Amino acid sequence: MDSFIFDNMKILPEELAENGYQLTDQFEHTSIVAFIQPYLKATNPVMLFYWGFNIAILLSAAIIWISLPEGKEDALIKFGVGGALFALLIPVHEIIHGIGYKLAGAPKVSYKAHLRKLIFYAMADKFVIKARPFILLAMAPFVLINSLLITGIIDTLSPYTWIMMGALFMHTSGCAGDFALMSYYYVNRRKTIVTYDDQAAQITYFFTKL
Repeated sequence: MDSFIFDNMKILPEELAENGYQLTDQFEHTSIVAFIQPYLKATNPVMLFYWGFNIAILLSAAIIWISLPEGKEDALIKFGVGGALFALLIPVHEIIHGIGYKLAGAPKVSYKAHLRKLIFYAMADKFVIKARPFILLAMAPFVLINSLLITGIIDTLSPYTWIMMGALFMHTSGCAGDFALMSYYYVNRRKTIVTYDDQAAQITYFFTKL
């Protein structure tokens, strides 16, 4: 189920070296936070957009809340409920990543959760993927889920507006890892990078074209 949008190469991990690629980065899945931290803190268009979006949500919520003639306490409660309901969006978020992998040609997608560290991810075991399709599948949940939530929020007649606003803020916050990985690609944008996951070893590898 290949797609011209998610156009990807067809190469096996063991063929990377003979095709001129060398290993440049890797991280264990349980240690992803340490790997992405520098890219999460980087000052580049990717992260400026991400932090700006988060700030815009909070400012908009604060301005609307202050202007409410009544029901301020109810709005705060619903905002908190929406934040808590974000947990229900996590499987949807990861399934969208998985669909992206399938569109790029991955034969099989699996899902993993490390609850203690609140780490959730989709992976395609030993499926080598180029930068563009990887970035597209990384962006997809942010774009699709947030677009639906924003559309619901704009419907000012909805009694669920504040719940959706809380869910929007928490979902955007939960996209930090996706944006950090996109920041990694931006920092290394002059390089030809491919990546793949090793499910058994629980490691993600990044290879660069020599």
